[in-house]
Amino acid sequence: MRIAGAQIPCSKAIDQNINTIKQAIDWAQVKECDFLVTPEGSLSGYWPGFDIEATVNGLAVIENYAKVKNVGLCLGTLWVETEDIGEIRRNQIRFYDKQGNFLGATNKTHGVIPDETFLSHNLDKGVPVHTLIGDSKTGREHLRAVGLICNDMWPHGTESIIHRVKDQDIDILIHSSNGARGNPRDGLYDAWHNAHLRMTSHNSQIPIITVDNSYHMDGGFYDGPTSSPSGIVIDGEWAKQVSRKGTQYFYWDF
Repeated sequence: MRIAGAQIPCSKAIDQNINTIKQAIDWAQVKECDFLVTPEGSLSGYWPGFDIEATVNGLAVIENYAKVKNVGLCLGTLWVETEDIGEIRRNQIRFYDKQGNFLGATNKTHGVIPDETFLSHNLDKGVPVHTLIGDSKTGREHLRAVGLICNDMWPHGTESIIHRVKDQDIDILIHSSNGARGNPRDGLYDAWHNAHLRMTSHNSQIPIITVDNSYHMDGGFYDGPTSSPSGIVIDGEWAKQVSRKGTQYFYWDF
């Protein structure tokens, strides 16, 4: 199965984000990719005051566009879910097949300061596993995928999400990130992100596709290196790693 990643700018302007995601979908279609992975908050922007109505309308546009282009999505966005306790703000990866059907969502488990208005997912409810269906005409079948949102990849002194899923016949870890950058400790965090991505793929023996936002976390313009690398990690090694600056597309045949 051919899965693409898009390291793209995630702004506060949803119209701008829609156009950015459309361009990534266009690239994925040209490259005959089955699925496209986008960063955390790539549609809504990553900020507590995101425009809910505009995000709902924008998602409908993106859903239809990807369907027409025959590209499945692993789309990072903030969202509002209607759950048994009411309307809940979530930070999600939303999964869609190539025909535009919604496969389900993964909610962020380990929140950080920008997530203060969102509820984190309770691991006691289990970790969602999404079956990504490929194209039978090309011999591409399916992959069992688990989504991790930014901080979910890094350990937090408790049982990690990876420990929950590594014995569940998982084929791929999909990591959508949107981290802080431009501070004096960037070098420290960069080394930590790189080492942990590599060690996680090695220990779990599950390949990782990871993509980061190329702007500041709050959606402001930024032309420096991303907070974590974007690319493909297999058995502890970078099988593919793109430039840490600006918009970058890549794919891998799993």
